[in-house]
Amino acid sequence: MTARDAANAALDSSVEGIATDAATAAELFAVVDLLDGQPMLRRSLSDPSSTPAARAGLAKRLLAGKVSDTAIEVVGSVVQSPWRSANAMVGGLERQGVRIALRASAAGGQLERVEEELYSLARTVDSDPELGAALRSLAYPLEGKRDLVARLISGKVDPVTAQLASRAVRARRRTFPLTIESYLQMAADMAGQKIARITVAQPLDEAQEARLKAALVAQAGGAVTLQIHVDPKVIGGISVAIDDDVYESTVAARLEDARRQLINL
Repeated sequence: MTARDAANAALDSSVEGIATDAATAAELFAVVDLLDGQPMLRRSLSDPSSTPAARAGLAKRLLAGKVSDTAIEVVGSVVQSPWRSANAMVGGLERQGVRIALRASAAGGQLERVEEELYSLARTVDSDPELGAALRSLAYPLEGKRDLVARLISGKVDPVTAQLASRAVRARRRTFPLTIESYLQMAADMAGQKIARITVAQPLDEAQEARLKAALVAQAGGAVTLQIHVDPKVIGGISVAIDDDVYESTVAARLEDARRQLINL
């Protein structure tokens, strides 16, 4: 575990001890938006020359009466942690908002639905060049991008999915799909699951998916979440990636291996 991972784990543990809900996540996202637009304020809240208690006190004075005491407590935990930069601190605060939203979804029995909807949305953006370009464009305003995504999913998804999709537009992980991927990894980690990224030439039916999941659970030695991508270019067979392990048995891969062997003769 890296020092950064250890710091995140310590902060996660601290925030998990606070009684939060979906409303807390919404308040934290509002604070993130405020800090994104106030460089001096975010520098003050992450100033390494100030004591952790002083930074938490500043956050409490600034936010008192504007958000709940619970949200202030979470912000206090975040700003007391050491950060390499003000922007990293804001990203850390948003990360806690995402985790709180996912925990609220899990408590309501909707986490699996949210994961499936987020994955489907990321694939939609990935497969639509115009939509992806619009969400990447620096010339397109953030609120315009959020409106674009909101229209795409309006009335079709769980409220937490809509909330997290709106946050992902900010693309702190470089692109919208990569940011969604980071959310899905958080959800899997929280549920003690591994993510199996699967590519097939044709959609699997329910029985095929169930058999595949059972085999992967046995292979991974624990719970597995399936992320299935249909790509006709693989021709046939299946490709599975779990963590750094890739299991490749597609026709396209075998043809590519044959081509490489011929080249090297």
